[in-house]
Amino acid sequence: MGQAQDSAPDSVLAPDPARRLDNVREITDSALGYMSLEDLLSELLDRIRKGLEADTAAVLLLDEERGVLVARAARGLEEEVRQGVQVPLARGFAGRVAAEMRPIVIEDLSHADVVNPILRQKGIRSMLGVPLHVEGRVIGVMHVGTLHRRLFGEEDISVLQLAADRAALAIDNARLAEQRSVTEVMQRTLLPDALPEVPGLRFSAKYLPAGSGVRIGGDWYDVLQLDNGHLALVIGDVVGRGVLAASVMAEIRTALRAYLTEGHEPGQAMSLLNDLLVSMGRHRSATAALIELDLDNEELEAVSAGHLPVLLITPDGRADYLEQLQGMPLGISAGQEYASQAYSFPVGSALLLYTDGLIERRDESIEEGLGRLREAAEQPEATTGELADHVYRALLDEASLEDDIALLATVSVPLEDTLRLTLPASPSVLGTLRRTLGRWLSNHGVGSEDSFGITLAASEAAGNAIEHAYGAREASFTVVCERDDTGVQIVVQDTGSWREHRPYGRGRGLGIMRALVDGVELESTEQGTTVTLNKHVPRSAG
Repeated sequence: MGQAQDSAPDSVLAPDPARRLDNVREITDSALGYMSLEDLLSELLDRIRKGLEADTAAVLLLDEERGVLVARAARGLEEEVRQGVQVPLARGFAGRVAAEMRPIVIEDLSHADVVNPILRQKGIRSMLGVPLHVEGRVIGVMHVGTLHRRLFGEEDISVLQLAADRAALAIDNARLAEQRSVTEVMQRTLLPDALPEVPGLRFSAKYLPAGSGVRIGGDWYDVLQLDNGHLALVIGDVVGRGVLAASVMAEIRTALRAYLTEGHEPGQAMSLLNDLLVSMGRHRSATAALIELDLDNEELEAVSAGHLPVLLITPDGRADYLEQLQGMPLGISAGQEYASQAYSFPVGSALLLYTDGLIERRDESIEEGLGRLREAAEQPEATTGELADHVYRALLDEASLEDDIALLATVSVPLEDTLRLTLPASPSVLGTLRRTLGRWLSNHGVGSEDSFGITLAASEAAGNAIEHAYGAREASFTVVCERDDTGVQIVVQDTGSWREHRPYGRGRGLGIMRALVDGVELESTEQGTTVTLNKHVPRSAG
């Protein structure tokens, strides 16, 4: 036995592969098409390694955005996957197979150009790799290897290429299904679950992808309540589609929220966002429009980074596009400055932010699409209901759905005689409550001196509900404000249980409220506490 081994040739031919041709159907049977990508690759590589009597088998899938092959599954080379091996196109063994779109055999790895060091670390001597083709495009590479030196012949190449060809479509479909699932989850997670409830504003929004899964693009919208009492409205569109576009959108949305929360002005926030996107180095660009609403002063501040113009509908029903300075799209070059402009936004006005899928059509100018949108927004019923729904229905027949569509509409409406608020039991909401209540009182003819007293008394009642009624657990409380011809009544109600030895209002809250309004009633039960404030403020005769 020892003598025979010594006299054996250095290069060993594998057993006749003709019998393995009969096993190709088993290797790539139709059942693989119903598996997840992970299960499919695991089962496929086990069959291939057994069928070709190889020691290792691996699949690397092409990341077209970055131009690299990424190790996705392996048998005998599990380190490739664990270490996230990536091979640039046209470099090394797998890179050459993909770039040249043909099988490649390496009989002796010790004399070959190999990028992946794991191949040598595992002691692999010979390798055979073939491209994975789908409709003329390469989606990856499949390769096998042996720990002994082996001459892979034409029959071996035929078997592996036939297996790869039969499996490629199933692999591509499974990968697309995986990407579709990830992308759709990202879209659902990153688009707002619900638009905020802000007294005096009516929001509506629409998002319609041009397709599902990897066809989903980077369109997005957002609404953010700022610490200064203003509201930020955002619309954006990342160039490209699929997981990468969605991930860039996620980073942009999160970063912009952070910049605005930190108190940056709209133009400065956009500049910071641009520099961030450039620093990512992904060669990704995006357009965005940002509106900051100041409801107390009935004004807005607008800034645009290469985005389509925002549509403003005035109280008389006339629609026109904001004329503003257009900054560069985000991600083109660092150091860009973005100028903002102020506009009036009185009660009865409306805003429509949108992405290009709503108006752009093949074989027509952008002006035609903008004209259609203006006409739809000027219809009498446009702002009486959900503006986004109205525009969506008006233009849906025209929409080719070749691109995603995102819409964010905001309508300013008069504050009614009754104002109902449900607020989280957190001290951070007191500023919002005071501003909202002050705006409601001003809209109903209450002078600044009376308004100050009523607002302060209501804030004291709300502060006590937050501090005493709930402790550390999450909860909410309600504020109901009513106005009639004789005065104003405000009811602050919680559902918490007051803690013993802690007097209401820290012993002085009732005194503060009674000094500010004409009447204070306190009712505390096991179900919660209700504070009713009354102030005599007759409506003016005019």
